[in-house]
Amino acid sequence: MKFLLFLIFVGTIIGSSSAYGYEETSTSDFKIVNSLGEEIKSPVVDQQLNLQTSLKNVSEKNIDWAYIVQVINSDGAIVDLNYATGSLAKNQTLAAALSWTPSAAGNYKIEVFVWDNLRDINPLAPMSTHSITVT
Repeated sequence: MKFLLFLIFVGTIIGSSSAYGYEETSTSDFKIVNSLGEEIKSPVVDQQLNLQTSLKNVSEKNIDWAYIVQVINSDGAIVDLNYATGSLAKNQTLAAALSWTPSAAGNYKIEVFVWDNLRDINPLAPMSTHSITVT
């Protein structure tokens, strides 16, 4: 019985998260760039990093979006959480970027979310995860 309840719960969560938005926006080409848009291969402490992802509206309507990036250190603590919002016209593509300046060397995990807004938090694309080392 517990297993059946678990399957129903998982099915509900997966069904509700995939029913809204996933197919409306595609994300690609995550990279770390400087203020000129040049890719940074070896980030260093106190260097401003722009965490950039390409967003494309693949739906047949205009959509609003919220681009959320959280940076997690090797201890599992969130060291930065930032967001930007905007809208995309049908078939429009843009590069969304948020800046972060690391204050300590180490390994970091970057989680990128694209939601419809900050209130309803319906995902428009799957979350992506990236790892970086700051020296």
